[in-house]
Amino acid sequence: MLIVRAPTRVSLGGGGTDLEAYYATHGGLVVSAAINRYCYVVVQPEDNDRINIIASNYHNLALEPSVNSLAWNGSLALPRAAVRHFRLRRGVRINFGSEVPPGTGLGSSSSLAVALVQALSTLLGESLSRAEIAEIASDLEINRLGMPIGRQDQYVASFGGLNVITFSASGIEVTPLAIDAAHRHRLERNLMLFFTGSSRHSSEILRHQHRRTAHAAPDVIESLDAIKALALEMRYALERGEIDAVGELLDLAWQRKKTLAPSISNAFIDECYALARSRGALGGKVTGAGGGGFMMFYCPRRSQPAVRSALTARGLIPMDFRFEPSGVQVLLNALKLDVASLRSSGLDAARSRRERRARLDGHQNVSAGHPVLA
Repeated sequence: MLIVRAPTRVSLGGGGTDLEAYYATHGGLVVSAAINRYCYVVVQPEDNDRINIIASNYHNLALEPSVNSLAWNGSLALPRAAVRHFRLRRGVRINFGSEVPPGTGLGSSSSLAVALVQALSTLLGESLSRAEIAEIASDLEINRLGMPIGRQDQYVASFGGLNVITFSASGIEVTPLAIDAAHRHRLERNLMLFFTGSSRHSSEILRHQHRRTAHAAPDVIESLDAIKALALEMRYALERGEIDAVGELLDLAWQRKKTLAPSISNAFIDECYALARSRGALGGKVTGAGGGGFMMFYCPRRSQPAVRSALTARGLIPMDFRFEPSGVQVLLNALKLDVASLRSSGLDAARSRRERRARLDGHQNVSAGHPVLA
């Protein structure tokens, strides 16, 4: 048996600038933190050629006679695509689940993609860098499944920690935020998460934003430029220990974000946001693409009881969390198997590695200033 987990995340600033339609021309920057809410993947080899995929949170079950019959569409599209990518031949049972509901803005789908890549590569005896894991997960979601998302979530889930991530046509760089332990702790304690009670399909919001960004709509580009500038300002404020500045910067970025696409906010979200601010929250946002899911607020500790009471009275559900310093992890590896028998062939295995390396070629990924991909 093999057990892998990957953290979800909260994005503090720069969300939307990690879309390639924007960063390939303008460059992107996000400030993000992995949190201790996880996606899990459990893999168990089978003594047959059946691919069993079981989604514990989604009540779905796929029993496939072989990898060759796996399609990429449907409710289990992501694990199916991952199995095809790694060219498994013999049967495996893949169970997966998440501590947070899908479509709630904490990046759980990309966390699952990262956990799947780590699990299946470990199953096959491959040792991948964190950047390689993030890029393969991005390729599965963006290129194979056609999801209109950015690359922030995959990198946060793979690397973990509190990071500044920059995006450009020449590569992606992950730099741990230079913040001391006391200030990190204060930031963590002053952030609050509330579930609105509804998930949302972010694809339409993101497709709208992607289309307008790709066509260089002036208002969208202007807003994304401003969101990036605010994220950079947030980075510097945190590094200087000006933690309360996060509240105002979150508020300014939220006002900009609402201009990117229709339905990012709605009357209920606006009401809850105004209510939290009236009770002492300094700023906040809807996590992820918007439209529902979780709301995050920066709120000094003295005002948190009033904010919590007001929002729970409106039906919102608070969720405690902590920052997660580690990225994707193998929690248990008790496998004893013939790796070669799991591949469709040795030739396919070599070709698969070459194809992945070709996709990664030209992308310099950096952690803490040190290249992790040649």
